[in-house]
Amino acid sequence: MIWNQQVEMLSRADMTAWQSYKLAKLIERVYEKSILYKSRMNEYELLPEKIANLNELKRLPVTTKQDITANYPYGLLTMPVSGVSYIHTSQNGKKNAAMSYTRNDMGMWSELMSRILVAGGVNVTSIFQWAGIMEEHIPSIGISSGIQRIGATLLPECRSSKVEQLRSIEDFGVTSIFSTACYLLQLACEASSKGYKPTELPLQNIFCDANFVSQNQSEEIEQVYGKKPNQVYGIYDIWGMGIAGECHCNAGLHIQEDCFYPEIIHPKSGQVLPIGETGELLLTSLTLEAMPLLRFCTGIICSLDDSPCACGRTLIRMRKSAENNCS
Repeated sequence: MIWNQQVEMLSRADMTAWQSYKLAKLIERVYEKSILYKSRMNEYELLPEKIANLNELKRLPVTTKQDITANYPYGLLTMPVSGVSYIHTSQNGKKNAAMSYTRNDMGMWSELMSRILVAGGVNVTSIFQWAGIMEEHIPSIGISSGIQRIGATLLPECRSSKVEQLRSIEDFGVTSIFSTACYLLQLACEASSKGYKPTELPLQNIFCDANFVSQNQSEEIEQVYGKKPNQVYGIYDIWGMGIAGECHCNAGLHIQEDCFYPEIIHPKSGQVLPIGETGELLLTSLTLEAMPLLRFCTGIICSLDDSPCACGRTLIRMRKSAENNCS
């Protein structure tokens, strides 16, 4: 099932046209409203009309987490604080960071998570639970709103113990779960020691945080639960989850590229690499209102694949490198 066929099955030509249109509007906005980006564009003598298409985006310098901490708390806002609906704070090392979102930004997360969860098998009949992440974290906020938009049932995490978590899954007939790979494997170990059989749990869909799962862990989860986990990619302290997610084709994570324009650069030279080559993923937020970021360095090593996917989605896919494997 596809949640938003109009976007997720958009032709490559139409997607490129949409991205180019949104980029032009974004460049105009940040030049007018953002102190950081206006100063950088002036420094590089790049007025908005000189960034007229996607190919010219590479002329701009990258944005890093250090840029976000250096502009804490409101330095990257492109609107008055009165227009902000939610602020997420975090720490990057010993420095504070803050990301602001409008009501429309939060609605975007709901839409993106709905797409990804549906791609992983969630539907209106699903009973969904997250486990091993705190309720106030952005991943939980985005997941909760996505589940509500789909119309599925959301069950809060059972925090007392892993045994109680297992009982919760059984008692309420939880069909879909989101967690980290480590927690899911610990839960399976606990299940075996207490007489539960993970393969007999009512779980039909398992979602894993792509930042914290190795290929070996993914295979082990599939072995112990009898179901392949679908990876979901996001950046906890910047944009939350919902940037990309797997379908059932095991062909990479579909990037929601109507909202995030991806580039791959060489980690050392910064040169933009062609489709298929491996490097660091950069993302430009095309639709965020409060704090849009240009060419943000994600730190993840991957390649991009724009070949057709058997699921019917035309969204470009990211394929993680083994260098991202967690120990």
